[in-house]
Amino acid sequence: MRTPVLLLSCVACSSCVLGPQPGSPETSVPVSIRGDSAPHGASFGNKAWRQVFTDSTLRSLIARALENNPDLVAATYRIEQARARANAARSDWFPRLDGGAGASSDRSPAIPGADRDSESYNIGGVLSWELDLWGGIRRSNEAARAQLLEAEYRRDAVQTSLVAAVATAYIELRNLDERLAISQRTVESRSSSLDLVTSRRDGGVTSDLEVGQSEALLGQARTAIPVTQQAIAAKENEIRVLLGDFPSSVARGGGLDNLDSAVRIKGGLPSGLLARRPDIAAADQAYQAAVAGIGVAEALRFPSLSLTGNGGVLSSELDNLLSSDSTTYSIGMRIAGPIFDAGLGKSRVDAARALAEEALANHDRAVKQAFREAADAINAHVKTGEIIIEQSRLVEANRKVARVASDRFEGGESSYLEVLDAERSLFESELTLADARANRLLAVVEAYRALGGGWK
Repeated sequence: MRTPVLLLSCVACSSCVLGPQPGSPETSVPVSIRGDSAPHGASFGNKAWRQVFTDSTLRSLIARALENNPDLVAATYRIEQARARANAARSDWFPRLDGGAGASSDRSPAIPGADRDSESYNIGGVLSWELDLWGGIRRSNEAARAQLLEAEYRRDAVQTSLVAAVATAYIELRNLDERLAISQRTVESRSSSLDLVTSRRDGGVTSDLEVGQSEALLGQARTAIPVTQQAIAAKENEIRVLLGDFPSSVARGGGLDNLDSAVRIKGGLPSGLLARRPDIAAADQAYQAAVAGIGVAEALRFPSLSLTGNGGVLSSELDNLLSSDSTTYSIGMRIAGPIFDAGLGKSRVDAARALAEEALANHDRAVKQAFREAADAINAHVKTGEIIIEQSRLVEANRKVARVASDRFEGGESSYLEVLDAERSLFESELTLADARANRLLAVVEAYRALGGGWK
């Protein structure tokens, strides 16, 4: 009866858990995200990415990236690694049974009355079970589970960034397409102007100066074409790599105007931002894992108690190995712990506490960075809309100036210098307007990512 009583007593003693209880850090956040026009409404980040990016071509690219992107695949396998480590930590709760068998033959010098030859055969097993006296195993399992959740949230963060990266690259590609079209259209217009100036010079109306100025104006637009084409090829290669492909061209779809039509960026409740951002959730789990690590380090400073047992059959004759007389077994317990470790145990605890404080600081940084990114994105969406309005007016004004300057030049009322300045201003303002429209779309993408959308 002593053995069951001993076991029950040891199990009863294994209820002490050292170290602080892991939990989410306390976070103080503002009452609303700066610039949010509807802080208590549904957040723009709650939408699925297919509801936000309605362009069919862009949808197809994002779907391919989510299936084949190497970074996302690697993040998925990091989850599998964390799950395996969690299962390994869980195994510490259970006894361990090892088995073995052996056979030996010995020959000794001749001794009167004794055999010179002897044989030995055995089959046995060893059972060992470390009791969780101080909660070290429990804390180890809590840390492993938190690390598994952290890996899952890290993958979600990679997916959020990937969706945003593909959308951003595609919008930038379409912007380059528009810049190329503006440059080609400008080249055609300035080629006609050069023909006109050349014919006027041949007729003695203008001089070689006007022709040279017209050629310089044409050269400016022509130079922009290969520069833009180079940027287009680089952007296509970037998109293909995001898709997990080798560099190649990228098919285009319709215009992206519908991406920004009727879009209203709303941040929603600040607490919702904390829940949606996978990087914040990952930082939360990293902190909880670090806190659990304190308990693991604390438990290592105290003695460990293990129950051990071994049993099997042992015989000098193979034929009698499995007989009842060959049975052998033993059971006991072992307690061992540090007596003098030169401060090793305390140093481990200090290191674990410092790691938890670092994780807490990282969580605080992630929260504040999330609010900054969300506020910047909301502001960018509003201000780029205002920039588009003003830039559109500027383009119209420059078009009028260019027409008037051209008419005055053809009527002999001014020099070609006025046309030169007007054409340059028009070209630059058209490119700037194209960039502003792209920036407005990019603000939508950044707001969606900053508000935690794209991973559900």
